[in-house]
Parts: sequence; C-alpha cells; structure tokens
Amino acid sequence: MSAIPAKAPVSGQRTIRPVFTASGAEYFRIWIVNLLFTLITFGIYSAWAKVRKKRYFYGSTKFDGSTFDYFGSPRAILNGRIVAFVIFAVYAIAGDLLPQSQFAFWAVGGLALPWLVVRTLAFNARNSAWRGLRFDFTGTTRQAVTVYIGYSLIVLLTLGLAYPWLVARQKAFVLSHHALGKSGFGCELPARALYGVYIRAGLLLMVLAVPSVALTGFAMVKLQLPEQLAWLRVILPLVPFYAAYAVVYAYSQARTHNLLWNGAYGPGLRFSSTLSAVRLAGIYFGNVIAAACSVGLLIPWAVVRTMRYRLEQFAVVLDGEPVHEASPALARVGATGQELGDFFNLDLGL
Repeated sequence: MSAIPAKAPVSGQRTIRPVFTASGAEYFRIWIVNLLFTLITFGIYSAWAKVRKKRYFYGSTKFDGSTFDYFGSPRAILNGRIVAFVIFAVYAIAGDLLPQSQFAFWAVGGLALPWLVVRTLAFNARNSAWRGLRFDFTGTTRQAVTVYIGYSLIVLLTLGLAYPWLVARQKAFVLSHHALGKSGFGCELPARALYGVYIRAGLLLMVLAVPSVALTGFAMVKLQLPEQLAWLRVILPLVPFYAAYAVVYAYSQARTHNLLWNGAYGPGLRFSSTLSAVRLAGIYFGNVIAAACSVGLLIPWAVVRTMRYRLEQFAVVLDGEPVHEASPALARVGATGQELGDFFNLDLGL
C-alpha cells in the first residue's frame, strides 16, 4: 500500500478522544468465569474466553459516539490452537528423542515467521470493526520476509547496533499496512528518534541499577543472617535491579508508543499519543503490588487501569469529516497463524 501524505492542520479540525467505560468489577466477573471454565475444560474454553474478553473491551471503547466490534469465531480460534498445540507437541517430543531436530524446527520457525506475522495481523484486523466498517491488514508475506528476516540479518551483521532501526521498520510496517475499510494508514517512525530512546533507556538503567544493586549486595554481605535465610543474599540484590528495569521498560514503552502514533496518519486525520513515562511506571508498580497482595485477584483491575490510562492519552485529530468506504475485497483469514504466534509467545503488539 502506498503511503498517504500527511496533511497540515487547518481550521475546522476537531480532536476526538476514546471513551473507555470498562470497570475492574465488570471485567473481574468475565475474567473469573473464563478462568474457571478454561480450567474445567482443560483449556478448550480458552478460545471462547479470548473472544469474550475482546468483545468486552471492544464494546467498552467508544470513539466518536460508536463502539468497536469483534467478530472472531471461537471455533476458528480453537482449531488454530489445536494445530498450534500439535506442532508444539511434535517439537517437544522430537526434541527429546532427537535433540538435533530442534535446530531444524527453529530454522523452519524462523522461515515461517513472516507468514505468522501477516496471518496474525490480518485475522485480528479483519475481525475488528467500527461503525460497520471492518479493518484490514494489506501487508504481504513477501514484504514481511524483507522486514522480519532481511532486516534482522542486518542487525546480526552490525552486532546488534541496528536493532533500534529494525524495531522502527517493523512497527512502521505493521501500522502503515492497516486500513479502515478502503482508508489506509501511514506511519513515519524515524529510526534516529528511536536510537535516542534506546540510548537514554540504557543510560537510565545503569544509573538506577548499578548503585542500588551494589549497595544492596554490600549490605547483604555485612548483614548477619541465619543459615536458613542465606538465600536472601542472592535474591535481595535482584530486587532493585528488577525495579530499575521496570522503570526503564515503562520509559521505553511510553516514548516508543508516542513516537509511533505521533507519526501515524490517514486520509483527513492524524493521531496523537502523550503517555508519561513516570505515570506509566507508577501504574506498572501499582499493578504488580496489587496483584501480588491479592494473590492475582486484582489482575482484572490492573488490566483495566492500564488500558484506561493508555486510551486517555490517545487522540485522533480530524481535518473536516473524512469519509471511509467499506472494502469489498476483504477475505476471511483462519486463526491458525494467530494461535501459533500466541502459542510461541510471538508479540506483535504496537
């Protein structure tokens, strides 16, 4: 899809922000039922649970007076998960019987990655809609081969120095090949800005982690602990490191997310994101503490809390009243690629 040139703001534009009506109590009821039925059915109900969750959050997100719809079929998702489970079982059994076969699986998996990416994004997009218009993903496997395999080779050849450039290319590929009906989106994500985010994140990690880990380790050496608590000498120095990593992770997430959406546009519209790294880090810490203290029962509250903040900082600036047309060329996409990606922890989120 050819990129759509961004338009300069003119008079008559208006800014629209999503309205998120989900609540932790409502989602808890859905979450606990999904968890219970998934355990009772040995995972079979997880496909229906996934659809219920998506439909709840889509229906709880209102944009310009209309909510989103999700049309994914639980049966299609279940079939995809069965295929993914069989492939994983073959991989695990073959790995035990013939360890050398793991290299062949990894090679095949690497070559299949572009196909998985395209199938996952197309399935999610074409089963999502707003005001009766379905979204679409128009990227092809050939294009994904260049972005996910060809560009990854450049990262290897540069000993990782090109990694921020790779991330920028992959995120721009995903967003710029999405569309609402026939209206395609574009994205300009400069690699130079992403390099700045990664460099600052690395420096921040060193500033936060090195002194705190060193001080904690020194205190553990000096502290006289009973033999049964000697394990604390190893565990406690890791706590400030993971705390520092959480701060750095929130910083990189916020800055990257803002760069991506502030560089995104469509016909007669552009996007805006103003996530705060400090605020996001505070939310992450609060979520972890709440989930730990409640033995996981506050996970739904944490999910809703995080989504609400992200949507509160997101906006679409409209130039006039753009008209979007439905695309008659949308084809159905099976869920196998998506479930394979989920099964092997393939993260394609923006």
